[in-house]
Amino acid sequence: MDQEKILVSDFDGTMTGRDFFRLALECLPVAASSCWEQYEKGEMSHFDALAAIFAELRWPEKEMDSLLTRTGLDEGIASAFKDLRAHGWQLFIASAGCSWYIERLLFPLGIEAEIHANPGRFSEQQGLIMELPLASPYFCRETGIDKTRLVQGVLGRGTVAFAGDSRPDLGPALLVHPSNRFAKGRLAEELAKRGESFKKFSTWSEMVNTLLAR
Repeated sequence: MDQEKILVSDFDGTMTGRDFFRLALECLPVAASSCWEQYEKGEMSHFDALAAIFAELRWPEKEMDSLLTRTGLDEGIASAFKDLRAHGWQLFIASAGCSWYIERLLFPLGIEAEIHANPGRFSEQQGLIMELPLASPYFCRETGIDKTRLVQGVLGRGTVAFAGDSRPDLGPALLVHPSNRFAKGRLAEELAKRGESFKKFSTWSEMVNTLLAR
């Protein structure tokens, strides 16, 4: 059986310049940030905090699209994805965010990835309603998707690479071979503290170019 090549990538802050939820907080009343503060104190789960913030986004749909453009999706992402596929790599997106905005950003660009994130739907009256992915084999009550379990689940299928930017990405990053470990932001800091080898990147397309040039 042929060995597969799988790139597991975080989305917010990794494929984009900004996390969607942080942009949302900048546009919402200050009180909305209390949910995230509760999460950081251990008083609320990561999923519940994001779900509460997203539910406050009761705006016209065009304003949501305007907010999405401010995430700073990597401009070279479509071309990088084509190169990735041309070299036989599959793309798995692992996110504790919501699949609604991930799909809305990527699908128009023709990016066909296997997305593992929290499902959701948008209503101008109810906001962005995010739900737990109860049927997912990688379900986790704390974040919705357990990225570590996802990477563990695909390791036996062939070559696996991982790209991320935040502290929660540390677990899955440590599972892959250092030559296939890509990091930026807090993830890069955490790996450096531990003396772990990794390849640093600034944009997702840059990371793909490095992966394919090995």
